[in-house]
Amino acid sequence: MNIAAILAGGSGLRMGTAVPKQFLEIEGVPVIIRSINAFLGSGKIDKCIVSVSEDFISYTKEQIAEFIRTDTEIFVIKGGKTRGDTLFGVLSFMKEQGFLEESVVLTHDAVRPFINDRIIEENIAAAKKYGACNTAIPAVDTMLLSSDGEFIDSVPDRNKLFHAQTPQSFDAEKLYKLIENTPRDVFGMMTDGCSVFTYHGEKVFLVKGETYNIKITYPDDLIRAKGIIREYFN
Repeated sequence: MNIAAILAGGSGLRMGTAVPKQFLEIEGVPVIIRSINAFLGSGKIDKCIVSVSEDFISYTKEQIAEFIRTDTEIFVIKGGKTRGDTLFGVLSFMKEQGFLEESVVLTHDAVRPFINDRIIEENIAAAKKYGACNTAIPAVDTMLLSSDGEFIDSVPDRNKLFHAQTPQSFDAEKLYKLIENTPRDVFGMMTDGCSVFTYHGEKVFLVKGETYNIKITYPDDLIRAKGIIREYFN
């Protein structure tokens, strides 16, 4: 079973808007709805879990009812205080519902609405084959390492660096067990499922992303998003 997990717990503070950025509209459609539809439209997803702040559960359900027409079952659940808590909450929900075993879970930022079918299909295939994968693109800019934010410590070889995107996809049961076997203080510092796999010495495969698979974070991103829709999604 292939499960899309849309993680939407952000507050959108950097966007400077009254509502979280995942609920802002791009050409009349909320960002989160575009992200959900990208998965549902691939034809590869059996169920979808949307994890949001408790204050926005009802609102999210209303948005889904208004904008989405699908036979795919969509669950809206309460997110955690941290990304890790939210991820484990999704996996725990899957276990409670009886579909954790033999499932691939594709975890995705709700504010990345421009994934395509290829990315989804390659994530599913890689998760089944390797147990874990991360969508990424090669770094094109020179990257700087600074421990204090004032002076450069080193200049890493950018040929070995990648910009992480989402989805990040996993053998759901394996990820659940690895999290259970991770010390609570260590897991609390982790920001994603890939960190759990690498902590335990497990390999994480890289799936090629797309430059337009952007994360809607700042006001200028909304302008860029409109251009992406015109160029790639019309």
